[in-house]
Amino acid sequence: MHKTFLAVRNALNGLRMAFKNERNFRIEICCACIALVMAILLKLNQVSWLIIVLNICLVLTAELLNTAIESLADLACKEINPVIKIIKDVSAAAVLLTALTAVVCALIIFIPAIFKILHA
Repeated sequence: MHKTFLAVRNALNGLRMAFKNERNFRIEICCACIALVMAILLKLNQVSWLIIVLNICLVLTAELLNTAIESLADLACKEINPVIKIIKDVSAAAVLLTALTAVVCALIIFIPAIFKILHA
């Protein structure tokens, strides 16, 4: 039980560090909060909620992994290195792809829900 507690504490420290030091993580948290508030206001169904929550978790996870990869790359090589640049660019591309997918899903879910309310 003690090891589990330490693992959870370390993970929460990682979240705190990311929130404190990573601007993009804070922006993504704000976008997630907006999406959740919209989901509440629009009274979305369970499937829509599931898609929204999964996308939020995927974007935040991708950002955390990107941060870890970039930190490790910086630690491994202090000078400019073309291989490190590729690693960082691909890692950032994973975040971008995940975020764009989340935006597309949000548009597919929120636009019809908004029109439904406006035409009610």
